[in-house]
Amino acid sequence: MARPRTPRKRTLYERQTVVDIEHTGHGIVKPEGKVIFVEDALPGEVVDVVVTRSRRNHAFGMVERHHLRSPQRVEPFCSHFGVCGGCRWQYLSYARQLEYKHSFVRSIMLRIGGLDDLEVLPILGCRQDRFYRNKLDFSFTDARWLSREEIAGGGDNLERRGAGFHVRGRFDRILDIDTCHLQPEPSNAIRRAVRDFTIAADHSYYNSRSHCGWLRSLVVRTSSEGQVMVTVVFGSAANEAQRERLFDMIESTFPSVVSINYIVNTTLNDSLAAHRVHRARGTDFVVERCGDLRLRIHPRSFYQTNPLQAERLYGLVEEWAALNGTQTVWDLYCGIGSIALFLARRAGLVWGVETVAEAIDNARENALGNGIGNVVFCVADVKDALCTPPPEALPSGADAPDLLVLDPPRAGLHPAVVKSILQLAAPRIIYVSCNPTTQARDVQMMSGDYRAVRCRPVDMFPHTHHIESVIELQLR
Repeated sequence: MARPRTPRKRTLYERQTVVDIEHTGHGIVKPEGKVIFVEDALPGEVVDVVVTRSRRNHAFGMVERHHLRSPQRVEPFCSHFGVCGGCRWQYLSYARQLEYKHSFVRSIMLRIGGLDDLEVLPILGCRQDRFYRNKLDFSFTDARWLSREEIAGGGDNLERRGAGFHVRGRFDRILDIDTCHLQPEPSNAIRRAVRDFTIAADHSYYNSRSHCGWLRSLVVRTSSEGQVMVTVVFGSAANEAQRERLFDMIESTFPSVVSINYIVNTTLNDSLAAHRVHRARGTDFVVERCGDLRLRIHPRSFYQTNPLQAERLYGLVEEWAALNGTQTVWDLYCGIGSIALFLARRAGLVWGVETVAEAIDNARENALGNGIGNVVFCVADVKDALCTPPPEALPSGADAPDLLVLDPPRAGLHPAVVKSILQLAAPRIIYVSCNPTTQARDVQMMSGDYRAVRCRPVDMFPHTHHIESVIELQLR
C-alpha cells in the first residue's frame, strides 16, 4: 500500500518590505535575515509573501497580498498578464524599467568584473516599446490552460485546443492567446486564422505529455518591408491534403505572406535545428532593412528580433569602431553577417567567423545582394579558428585584426577563446553581449591585457529584465 503524502508546510511571511530588486527582475525581501526573491514585487512595497521554493541560502516566493503598492507600479496593458510567461515587467513604467536595467549593468560590472572605473553610459532605450518584435513562436496544445472562471463553470464542454505561449513557470502548459502586443499585425490575425481553421476542420493539436498530435507550432516572421513569413511545425508527415488546404487558406487570406514553409518534428523536444525546412509557397526568405542594408532572412536565420533597435545597436558599434577605410576587422560569432556588413562600408577588410554553415551561406548571400566585396565569411567554431595554430579556418593571408568584434551566445566566451584573444593582441575590442553577467566575467579575464573604456546598455526587450550590453576595450 502506498504511503499517504504529508502535505507540504506552507510558509508565509506577512507585511514584508521589498528592499531591492535584482537583475532577473525579482523583488527582494529579507524576513529574519533570509533572502527571498519575489515575483511582481517592487522596492518600497509591503507584501505578504508565500515561499514557493527554498534553497540553503535563499528562497523564491510570490506575492499573496499587497499592503502598500509602489507609485512606480502601472496597470499592465495586456489582458494575459500574470498568466502568460512573457512581458513580466508590464506593471513597471518603461522609464523606470530603463533605470533599473542601467543599474543592473553597472552593478554587474562592478561586482563580477571588478570594473569600478568603467564608464557606464546612459541606456539606449526603445523608441517603440510594444509591437517591436519581428518573430514569434506560438505553440499548439490540445489541453490549453483554463482560467479559474472556466474551471468554476465546470469546463466539461469547453474547447481545449489553443495556440499561444507557455504559462508562467509551466513548460507543460500553453495559454491560448487572443491578442499579443509583441509583434505587429498580421501576426495576431494569422495565429487566430490558423487556430480557427484547424479547429473547424477538427485537426489534432499536439500534446506535450503523450507527444501526439498533428499541429505542433507556428512561427510568424514579419519584416520592415511589409513582408511576412509563416512556418508551420507538424508533429507528423501525414495528412498532406490537410496541410495543403491550410496553406491555401493562409495564402488567400493574407496577401502580405510571401513565404510559407513547414517542418516535420517527430522528436520529443522542440528544437528545430536538425530538421529540414520545406518550402511550400512563395520564396524562402523575407527582406529586412537595416540602415542602408537589405538583408534576406530565411526560416532558420538568426537575426535580432527587435529590428528597429538592432539598427541602433549596430550603429553604436559602428560609431565606437571609428573606422577610416583602412582597418582589418574580425567579427567573431558573426551569424548572418549583419554587424560585419554594417562595418564593411568603413573598413578595409572584414573577416566573419561563425560555426553555423547555413548562417554563413546567408551572410555571403547578403554580402552579394548588397554589393559588398570587402567581407570574407568563414565556417568554423570560433574556438577552433583561434586556437589551432596556424588558424585553419582563416586563410593564411588573413591580416591581424585592428579591431575585434565579439557577439557570443549567452554563455559568453570559452576560456580557450579568451586565451587566444589575448595572444592576438588586437588594439581594440568591441564586445556585444546579451548577458552582462558572462560579459563582465570575460572582461575581467582580459583585464590584465585590456582596459574596459566604456559600456553602454541597450534595451532590446522592453517589459522584460533582459538587457544587451556593449563594451569597448583597449589594449594596455
